[in-house]
Amino acid sequence: MKRFKSISVDETTFAAVDHLAKTLMPRIKLSKAQVVKNLVKGSHEETIKHKEVHETEKRHTEDTPGT
Repeated sequence: MKRFKSISVDETTFAAVDHLAKTLMPRIKLSKAQVVKNLVKGSHEETIKHKEVHETEKRHTEDTPGT
């Protein structure tokens, strides 16, 4: 695993990450890095899922005569 020393975010984002570190998983306090990692992973998975749905819909539209 590569380690990065810091990222810069505005105060509102920092506060939101700090809040999520305490509330995302009840009874477990996540590090800010763990929160960011999970948010990025979830966002990436959602993007891939959306892309797959879009490609399926596009193929269906292309296969439908008269559209």
